Amino acid sequence: MKDFPLIRSAKAALVGMAVLVLPVVLLALMPDTGMYALMAVALLMPMGMCVVAAVGGIAPAAMGLIGSLVACFRLTGVSGLLVCTGYLGAVLAALLWFVWKKPAFFKGCAVMIVVHMMALGLSLVYVQSLFDNQLYQKAADGVMQYVAARPDGDAMLVQLYSMGMIDLPREMASQLIVLNNGMFAMSNTVRQDMLLSLGALTEDTLQALMPVLLIKHSIISGVGCLLLSMRFGKLYHEKLLFKAQENEKLAPFPQVDMLPLSLWHLPRGMGWKIGVVWLAGSLLQGMEAAQSIRIAGAILYHCTTGIFTWQGAALLNFTQKARGTKRVFRVLIPLLLLILGVLPYMGIFDQVINLRGLRKPPEPKEDF
Repeated sequence: MKDFPLIRSAKAALVGMAVLVLPVVLLALMPDTGMYALMAVALLMPMGMCVVAAVGGIAPAAMGLIGSLVACFRLTGVSGLLVCTGYLGAVLAALLWFVWKKPAFFKGCAVMIVVHMMALGLSLVYVQSLFDNQLYQKAADGVMQYVAARPDGDAMLVQLYSMGMIDLPREMASQLIVLNNGMFAMSNTVRQDMLLSLGALTEDTLQALMPVLLIKHSIISGVGCLLLSMRFGKLYHEKLLFKAQENEKLAPFPQVDMLPLSLWHLPRGMGWKIGVVWLAGSLLQGMEAAQSIRIAGAILYHCTTGIFTWQGAALLNFTQKARGTKRVFRVLIPLLLLILGVLPYMGIFDQVINLRGLRKPPEPKEDF
């Protein structure tokens, strides 16, 4: 692509390649750190690849993909290699499509989110097939074995029991003996029963949380990939222009038309439709129904919550700019409200009340 070369800057390409490849490969090669390497590939590598592609070019981002493939093959074999190829390859292809087509920003975000969901969903299905659709049960067995092998495993089980997270029959609870040093003594029967309860808790938690975590990560990573790549690509291009002054051959990362955050809002009709979908998703994900229905409800709920979160951030940014709030607080306060879960409701309130006055009132109907 003419405006998205293999290498935009040799220095940025080398630094970006080192940042992407070295940590993942080293974590994969070192003992007892393989899990951190897999977490880095799943959670951080998509955004890292997009930022490096915007700053350094396609080649260093592709090297990040290759480094991730090496790490996954080293840790999980051919199955991990296939999963990583499908996941990160789809994200990189979506970024190239964005650069090529230059769609509206939110259309690009929607495509990136869908790509994340499909790639992660198919990866999860494939991994489950490798374990004969008993992935969560195998994970629960691993947790049980890990706790049973720890020297302080009994204390961990008692702590979980005292917090009400695992169950133990009353007649067995009376068999727990407190020693003088504060430790506990228990029979093998009691220990095994507590381990089984821990396994059931782990399996139920994974079944409930995995779809939701997948959806949330897809939304955050999908939007973050485009936002960060556009932001850092623009800043680095301006830095190159400043150094090269009148050099007009430098290729900028494409910037699509996008309203300032403080002026962004949903049209009146679209806002009510999204609100209905938000309510429907909230009801579906809380129903005692088939898992597929609850997952569909979770997708609707979290996607629309993300839209209202963005509108809540826009309302807050509008107010902060009007008050002349310092830039650091224009970043920290929205992050705090995002963690507290307040921004979506601010967006819904702004949609209903039209606090900023950005939406035109409906035109009165003419009387005949």
